[in-house]
Amino acid sequence: MSGKGFEAYSYNRKKDRPVIRFRFKVVFLITVVTFILCFVIYMAEANINSKKMNSVGFSADSSVLSSSQEATEPEPTQKEEKNVINPVPESEPLSETYFGRCAFVGDSISVGLADYQLVPVKNVFAELGMNIEKINTETMKTAYGDVTAIEALKEAKPENIYIMLGSNGIAWLSTGDMIECYSQFVDEIKKELPDSKIYILSIPPVTAEREIAEEEPILNSDIDKYNSELLKMADEKKIYYVDINTALKGNDGKFPSDMAEKDGMHFVKTTYTVMLDYILSHTVE
Repeated sequence: MSGKGFEAYSYNRKKDRPVIRFRFKVVFLITVVTFILCFVIYMAEANINSKKMNSVGFSADSSVLSSSQEATEPEPTQKEEKNVINPVPESEPLSETYFGRCAFVGDSISVGLADYQLVPVKNVFAELGMNIEKINTETMKTAYGDVTAIEALKEAKPENIYIMLGSNGIAWLSTGDMIECYSQFVDEIKKELPDSKIYILSIPPVTAEREIAEEEPILNSDIDKYNSELLKMADEKKIYYVDINTALKGNDGKFPSDMAEKDGMHFVKTTYTVMLDYILSHTVE
């Protein structure tokens, strides 16, 4: 019995071995296949994530580059932004409400704008006896106190600045000196009020009587020379030049006597209306 039992046991072991080997091979094969599949899936996901990161990274880099370019790229200067045509050509006339957005800087001629209340008084920065040689340093009475013209302009922050200086001084100051002071004044305005439009008003003509006056005669030829230099300065600085001189001249090239006060230089009230109507129809709005 014991022998048969041994033989049966021996037989069974021999018979079972191939089954165990088969199962081991299957498990091993499944394990290998599973590992390979996991590896393939892992690599595929890693590749996708890598592409996403690259895409996001490029976008971010592009954004940074764009931001960097915007930060380092110089802003257009006032000269580059403007396409200035001088003298300012005729345009569709604006209403008088336009003057509420303007400041007028000048001498006794400009004072008349306030005296006749043709523009808001607080928008006139002018003084009797003011000339281009003093405009950068001397104070004047304004709505902001006794301050210089540039200080008043900084407080007012007007959209449009009209300057008419030179009539008081044309008889004794050289054109070169006046243009140098004018240029300094304009540069200061551009520095302090870069968003304001600057208009240079040519100085008006004088009457034939004023040209031959015994005291302080003024020649229209000198006025024309000075205005010509003002036009050049306006072109160089890319600001605007309004030729009211031509608008106020008679057929003889001089200031009509009926448009002037007795001194042959200052305006009667109706002349201011002519000047302001010309300004309203010669803007760059």
